[in-house]
Amino acid sequence: MYYQDELYGSFKIEGILEELVHTEPFQRLKRIHQGGAIIVVRPDLNQTRYEHSIGVMKLIQVLEGSLGEQIMGLLHDISHTAFSHLIDYVLDIPEENYHEQIFADVIRHPEILRVIEKYGFSIEQFLSPNKFTILDYPLPSLCADRIDYTLRDLMKLEQITKAEVKWFLKGLAIVNNRIVVTEVEYAHWFKSKYTFLVEEYFNGRDNKRANNFMAAITKELYEKGNLTLADFNEDDFHVLKKLEGILKIKLHTSYQEWLSKQDFNILFKTKPREVDPDVIIENQLFRLSQVNNNT
Repeated sequence: MYYQDELYGSFKIEGILEELVHTEPFQRLKRIHQGGAIIVVRPDLNQTRYEHSIGVMKLIQVLEGSLGEQIMGLLHDISHTAFSHLIDYVLDIPEENYHEQIFADVIRHPEILRVIEKYGFSIEQFLSPNKFTILDYPLPSLCADRIDYTLRDLMKLEQITKAEVKWFLKGLAIVNNRIVVTEVEYAHWFKSKYTFLVEEYFNGRDNKRANNFMAAITKELYEKGNLTLADFNEDDFHVLKKLEGILKIKLHTSYQEWLSKQDFNILFKTKPREVDPDVIIENQLFRLSQVNNNT
């Protein structure tokens, strides 16, 4: 299949990767919005886990990661529930990792299992995500997941251009099986863009208010038994329809009514995030902060 991506352009997906894309669990990601609750307030921010997952796979491929890592890149968000991290707020999970807790169960879906085994892999190979260090590496380092969602979100926010994306991707390299940049300029650029994303989008007014609103109503309905984990395991549109059926009002209208009654001295908390990319300088790796401190 040929795929058109906002960041990486047109490319072909084939073999095991194509078959995994066509499985029902992966297709479900088309109906899971990357930004979660923000879609209620900003319908234009409609990037999905489907787009992001294919993008992560492609970035790993561009960086010549193994086929196994490309597969893991494709599947890494397969267990995200409706409105992405909303379930973490409903269940009071500060680490925001409910999708990781259920990953081993979701990846064993019969369709995924059939494709994985058809190509000589085993599910067990994908149950230790820490070994896929191009895909995911702890902050403050770079990784394919972090790079893709940053660039993808910023494109939607019209804060970067395709030309900038193309330029930045040329500055990436793999050292010790993880992503680094080849020049200080790339590190400065990404750090500034990531900081903007965290401060102005993740911690921005619209995002915090939307998450406060959705967390409040879904948590109450979950505790009353009107919403179940099975509902969250469906998709955004299923939960949206159920909420509007229970509330007897369009969710955006309900949000506006809720908004008029709020005191925003206490705002929604998001987990702290900061990047400090590794830079290659004279065949050695240095954190950007080390370079800055020595200049």
